[in-house]
Amino acid sequence: MNVECLALPLANRLAQEYQQQNASALQFFAHNPYDIQSYQDRLEYLRGRSYSHRELLAEGLYTFNQKIGNHQEALQRIEALKRPDTYVVIGGQQAGVLTGPLYTIHKAVHLIQTAKKLSNELQAEVVPVFWIAGEDHDIDEIDHVYWLTDRETRLHKERMKLNKKGRVSASSLPLSEEAYKQFLDSFFHAQTETSETRQIRELLTQTAADSQNVAEWFARLMAQLFGKHGLILIESSLPFVRELERPVFEQLIEKNEQVGHLLMKSADRIETAGYPLQLEVEEHQANLFLYEGQDRLLLERHGDRFVNRRASYSREELLKLAAEHPERFSTNVVSRGLMQEHLFPTIAFIGGPGEISYWAYYREVFELFDMQMPIVLPRMSITLVEGAQQRLLEGLDLRLEQVLNGFTDWKKEWEARQEPHPLQEQFAATREQLLAMYQPLVEEVVRLDEGLRGLAEKNTRLLLEQVSFLEERLVRSLQEQEDVEYLRVKRIEASLLPDSGLQERKLSIFPYANKYGLSLVDRLVESPFVHDGTHQIFYV
Repeated sequence: MNVECLALPLANRLAQEYQQQNASALQFFAHNPYDIQSYQDRLEYLRGRSYSHRELLAEGLYTFNQKIGNHQEALQRIEALKRPDTYVVIGGQQAGVLTGPLYTIHKAVHLIQTAKKLSNELQAEVVPVFWIAGEDHDIDEIDHVYWLTDRETRLHKERMKLNKKGRVSASSLPLSEEAYKQFLDSFFHAQTETSETRQIRELLTQTAADSQNVAEWFARLMAQLFGKHGLILIESSLPFVRELERPVFEQLIEKNEQVGHLLMKSADRIETAGYPLQLEVEEHQANLFLYEGQDRLLLERHGDRFVNRRASYSREELLKLAAEHPERFSTNVVSRGLMQEHLFPTIAFIGGPGEISYWAYYREVFELFDMQMPIVLPRMSITLVEGAQQRLLEGLDLRLEQVLNGFTDWKKEWEARQEPHPLQEQFAATREQLLAMYQPLVEEVVRLDEGLRGLAEKNTRLLLEQVSFLEERLVRSLQEQEDVEYLRVKRIEASLLPDSGLQERKLSIFPYANKYGLSLVDRLVESPFVHDGTHQIFYV
């Protein structure tokens, strides 16, 4: 089997204890995500609700997914959504360049596998939906890709030059031919030419050429990678989505103070339970954005006025605007979950550790809108291990678990066991010679002026520290160039723990696809991953 499991700690303690099913964390959610009864209960709840907009939702989804070239299998799943006995699992991500970090791919895999699993367990049709957060205007978070360079020992970050102006969202940011061609040239220049390179380049180039903006490029790529497995895509700024969201926008405006009050109470409970606060909430936050021209601006509530940096609205004016122009409104991290719940008959929402810690605030907010929070299922976390890395681990007598949990300590011990570089002896001798030459001068200075003792001793230390600094930099440089064992450690670190974090948070799927083909995505979808919160190891 090409899959193994590891229990790795999460930096986010609330998400960690929720994953461990501790009562202290579960209290903030409506369901235990690892109890099959939760899914039976949630299904019964959904059967009792009406989704009068199912037909309109399915039609809008079909039009969008057809436009972006999604597979017939996904279109058939959309048709199934018209039936009252079809449900969804949903998750989403920002529209990152080249699909962003690997965890975006892992989330899509988890959605597809969970939909299939729940369909079998619940004897009901469950379809996977990927929500593209195309309206996020933090372009600096999505405009780049990381890959490995220098014999795969160094992490390189490459930004795509996008014409960012003001607070424009990804779905409104034009994708110029010059920008994507220059970016792709840089990407492929850094990759080794393989039998797969031509196909990968054609895919990336064609999907970019067919896309009007960054969010659409992301959607087209995700459709090509996962459409055959039935993944339905939705993008948050689509006009039909806005129209269907209108009732919730109106409720958010009407109940704005209550939402703010509930979020503050949730923050107090989370803090009282001993968890760090991951979401900054204040009662004056309106939890909505409003478009002023191309700019997506945050609304705040001051008294009965709703204001952004350009305009001020009464509640009545804002309600009238929502009724007539819902396309001008946009959700934030709080209200997005309400929209998903309103639009889709959602059995489970799949989210990463950060999202879990945010959703801990929302239970009472859902209830205020006569909704029940869906099951919040922790996203599957995966590390891809190539054959070359396996051999490096074996050669270093290093276990993968040591790399992913405790590598810093292992590396310090390993460095302490290494033979000193010959130059280190020369530097040690130089320090002794400098001290022997300099010390008589220091003693003479102190004899002439006792008050200069401290300065003289500090001067001596600084001189020796400068020699040591040069020694450290030179030896490190020589190791990187000459020391095979050192290079092996660097390759392990760069590929499995880049920037001292999990691989999935930095690296992209496409350098791997360039080596192993697009079928790598299919292999991930078909792999026997375990959805129990453990970290999955996939041997490529």
